[in-house]
Amino acid sequence: MPAISCRAQHAMYPSVREMFELAAHVPDAISFAIGEPGFDTPRPIIDASYAAAIHGDTHYTPNRGTAALRRAWCEYRHHQDGLAYVPQDNIIITAGGMEAMYLAMIATLDENDDILIPDPGYANYFGQVQMVHAHVVPVPLHDSNGFRMRAAEVEAAITPQTKALLLNSPSNPTGAIIEPDELAKIAEVVKRHDLWVISDEVYRAFVYDDRVRCLSIASMPGMLDHTIIVDSFSKTFAMTGWRIGCAFGPKAVIDQMMIMQENVVSCVPGALQVGAAAALEGSADILTTMKAAYRKNRDMVVDAVQHMPLVSCSMPDGAFYVLMNVKNTGLSDHDFAVRLLHEARVVVTPASGFGSRGQGFVRLSYVGSVEDTAEGLRRMHTWLESL
Repeated sequence: MPAISCRAQHAMYPSVREMFELAAHVPDAISFAIGEPGFDTPRPIIDASYAAAIHGDTHYTPNRGTAALRRAWCEYRHHQDGLAYVPQDNIIITAGGMEAMYLAMIATLDENDDILIPDPGYANYFGQVQMVHAHVVPVPLHDSNGFRMRAAEVEAAITPQTKALLLNSPSNPTGAIIEPDELAKIAEVVKRHDLWVISDEVYRAFVYDDRVRCLSIASMPGMLDHTIIVDSFSKTFAMTGWRIGCAFGPKAVIDQMMIMQENVVSCVPGALQVGAAAALEGSADILTTMKAAYRKNRDMVVDAVQHMPLVSCSMPDGAFYVLMNVKNTGLSDHDFAVRLLHEARVVVTPASGFGSRGQGFVRLSYVGSVEDTAEGLRRMHTWLESL
């Protein structure tokens, strides 16, 4: 058999995937590893897609996405934060946020360019950068300030080859949100060095405290023409399996992404886009329900960890993740996760899979039921006491 590409090999982060494979062989394991809503897609969204398919919406759609969904998403975004995007020019519908991210990187990065990536950050960022033959330059995030990105560290990481900065706020895996004042400073750094920003905003709806403001860097003065926003229905409307995402950005970039869309997936299924438009127009209840459940779980997790021996965590601002510091256990994050699984039947994700600064931490996703969350925390506490 021919050799597998090194890029394909390095794009995988085994510590993340390994836990799912190991957990499949542990009966009655309670998982804090899954990164998707613990809810099913609301029935009105399903019904809208079903009706569209029944009535013949089973053919190719425009590469850019249907006019109806583009218009609905631009209106939704304008209502949310005042960003004014033109449906004909500034948005493309993609096969999930991941395709939007990939096309944005292809459109902005040439071979051997550098892109600044938060560390720790979502593991697939690193793999996608390798796939476009560019280079990751990590921007270190620190536990001491809740893993929030700082403008000074962004500027310190810039190299002569730096072309773009990737932001993720609220963040996977940290749950951190970049504070508005700091975001404004980051915007000034970006403009001073004439960089692109790829802003991953798929968790922007999951903010739990009124005191916390989550802004898009695109809303900062002069940043609309520097920013490509990646968004998705997956988390906001419990539609992970539907694979509906989008990118907002300057017309020249969106036009290039549309050309590449033809060569990657051609188009996104029309009936699914009808369901997505229905979500934007009338399914806010699912978000309200999820946020209430996740806030309760978040507070339960943080309170429980504060009473556990050998571990600690910060209160996350948003998303649905907690990074737990396990360094005082004397175990690596990988060994901690494997032993916790086999000895306590609890699944967590080693954070070393999210970058070098994730070493010594594990990620807990708090999207499960209240009962499972409480039982998983009880098992973890008992196991830590045994150490």
